[in-house]
Amino acid sequence: MLGYLRENTGNWIIKIFLFIIVIVFVFLGVGSMNSKKNNSVATVNDEPITITEFQDAYKSVVAQMKERFGDNLNDDLLKALNVKQQALNNLIEQKLVANEAQRLKIIVSDKELTEALMTIKAFQKDGAFNLEQYKRVLGFNSLNPEIFEVRQRAAMKERKVRDMVLGAITVSDVEAKRWYVFQNTAMAINYIKVDPASFTDVSPTETQIKQQYEENRDLYKSDPKKKAVYLKFSPEDHTDKVAVSEEQVKDFYEKNINRFKVPEKIEASHILIKVDETADEAAVEAARKEADKIYELTIKDKDFAKLAQKFSQGPSKSSGGYLGVFEKENMVKPFGDKAFSMKIGEISKPVRTIFGWHIIKVMAKFKPSVETLAKVRDKISSELMNQELQSMAYYQAGEAFDSIVDGDDFEQVAMITQRKVISTPFFMQNGDGLTLEDSAGFAQAAFSQTNDDISDVKQLGANYYLIKVVETIEPKIQPLEIVKESIVLTLTSKLQKEAAKKATQALSKKATAVDSIDQLAKENKLTLLSTGLFTRNQPVEGIGNSPELIKAAFALDRENPIHPRVLEVGQNFYIIGFKKKQVPADAKVMEALKKTKEQVAYMKQGQNFLSWIEELKTKTNIHINSEFLN
Repeated sequence: MLGYLRENTGNWIIKIFLFIIVIVFVFLGVGSMNSKKNNSVATVNDEPITITEFQDAYKSVVAQMKERFGDNLNDDLLKALNVKQQALNNLIEQKLVANEAQRLKIIVSDKELTEALMTIKAFQKDGAFNLEQYKRVLGFNSLNPEIFEVRQRAAMKERKVRDMVLGAITVSDVEAKRWYVFQNTAMAINYIKVDPASFTDVSPTETQIKQQYEENRDLYKSDPKKKAVYLKFSPEDHTDKVAVSEEQVKDFYEKNINRFKVPEKIEASHILIKVDETADEAAVEAARKEADKIYELTIKDKDFAKLAQKFSQGPSKSSGGYLGVFEKENMVKPFGDKAFSMKIGEISKPVRTIFGWHIIKVMAKFKPSVETLAKVRDKISSELMNQELQSMAYYQAGEAFDSIVDGDDFEQVAMITQRKVISTPFFMQNGDGLTLEDSAGFAQAAFSQTNDDISDVKQLGANYYLIKVVETIEPKIQPLEIVKESIVLTLTSKLQKEAAKKATQALSKKATAVDSIDQLAKENKLTLLSTGLFTRNQPVEGIGNSPELIKAAFALDRENPIHPRVLEVGQNFYIIGFKKKQVPADAKVMEALKKTKEQVAYMKQGQNFLSWIEELKTKTNIHINSEFLN
């Protein structure tokens, strides 16, 4: 069975099957699989949430996390994000909503279901629902029409319940305006920064150094080290055994035709008059008037590139404003929307984006197209070749691992697979000491093993490994003379921070006797720094992102010009004072009113739905089998 699965790892069904096996082992443990297979993960009013449902939900959440975090997603991050609990919470919510749908006698008719299915673009061919396409897409996802339609009907019922619960939520103009003003009011501050690093006259005593060492001996242990041997299985070893046929290339092309679609593109140039995103109305209007004057010149003068070299403030100035050929999604939305609505040779009136005002000239337009098989044949062939080579390397590594499970030792397996046993020097947990393609990944795998343990198959980069740890050097407390320099640095930093905080607190007390932070800085011969405008959701220029400091800044005004407390952000201490407050103009508020109402409504719906779910939970008997979460 294992051999069959490995021979067919290129097949998507087998990949899903292997993944399910892994998930079952993760959650149930190898020895307890049979004894617990009928257990439920949780019950909602005695209705079980099955292991299969839990596995599917877990995979779904992991896929979302993978999309969000990419290659940074690992076991530690999955634990930190509590993905198992998230998956279970989603399932409990679904059961609660489904029960409400049943209680309220909500139904989804066959006609409603059919109409919904026919609107799903993935099931369409040439703009219309296609039965063969429908079955093919479901097959690719390990589903059949019966299962999918049951799930789709359930989802539509849940959507109806949600609409009933949330349909009564409204947002008034006044509420939306207040929210927009709150979110978009901008503040600028003056501040005095006290940097601990400037206190260079502090240093720890010998007594403090010894005390730090004695009280924190475990901090000064040496790093553990390991030594390992490994077998490496590379795709390149099988290059002479693989050939890709024309039929395979053609089949791949037809099944993945969306990959070869080329979206509409245009070739354009622009003239940019810069405006800061947080600039006040006066600055925005002044820049617009300047852009209008330049636009009038472009209408009279045929040499757009020459005008761009003279007036543009963007990085493309030296090339006459030339932006090249690009897709709509490559540009900020207002720019893309306008440019792709224009005709060849047309010059736009100034268009506002987060960068400023743009005058756009479209030079050429390229219709959407599909790359021909002839053009992408080599690329597809290379991809299929790599997939097959990868599968063969994995298969060989898996065969080697099976031999180890069957009782062969590491050296015997090396002989059978004609691999060389490679030894490593001693290395640390972060991979220092190794020179592999993924030293950190190798070290992480090895440090999860004890001496003489042999790992399962590990993929590191494009290659597969079997790793055996042969020796471990345990951490031990190092002598004071070896770690003294590190202790001095630690204590010096601590003393500098204490001195900086004390000095800033003393300065803050003086602030009560002055009218402004400017006066405070002058009287104490300190540099006064300033920020640009920032909203409640933006980092503060020169300081960074500090919710506490931002909250304090927005509490300032001309009546309360200096914040009364010292603020700590990162390693530094701050005293902040009022500089400027900018409230959005009424015209801006009205311009954004419709979108703001939608945003506030969405936010209120989310809050109300969560409150409704929590209320349902209090009326429902929910039992969770904690073994599946631990």
